[in-house]
Amino acid sequence: MHNLETKNTGDLIGLLEILEDEDRSVDIAELDDILDEERTTLLNLLEDAEALGLIDVSSGDVKLTDLGRKFLKSDINERRDILREQLQQIEPFSSLMDLYRKSGERRISREDLYEFISNVFPSDDNDKTFGLIINWGRYSRLIEYDSDSEEMILLG
Repeated sequence: MHNLETKNTGDLIGLLEILEDEDRSVDIAELDDILDEERTTLLNLLEDAEALGLIDVSSGDVKLTDLGRKFLKSDINERRDILREQLQQIEPFSSLMDLYRKSGERRISREDLYEFISNVFPSDDNDKTFGLIINWGRYSRLIEYDSDSEEMILLG
């Protein structure tokens, strides 16, 4: 299962908008020139967008999927709905949803979340994974993070 690497949604949306502006399949090397990102960052972004079902990468060319086009034509709430649905199919959100289901609780403490991250993704940077969960989870309204109580709350 794919593990999300892109730190924030803005990078993903920027990629999709470039593909929409081009209105054609775009070679990865051309995207590299347009985005002026490190190669690893670009490849992670492409893998994440493809795992979310928003683009298709084939033979070095990248194009929007129907879901990617729908995402771009949607208002902010519809975009959040699309991402909320898609995120639950990739890591770390797939395992996080399992954790919520198994616990029967709608709240997870920061401490328990870090323990979960350490156990499920032991080679990853815990702070990076925590930030990624909070950023994508908040944007998609899948979760909310209460910094006062240091709890992550499952929404919906």
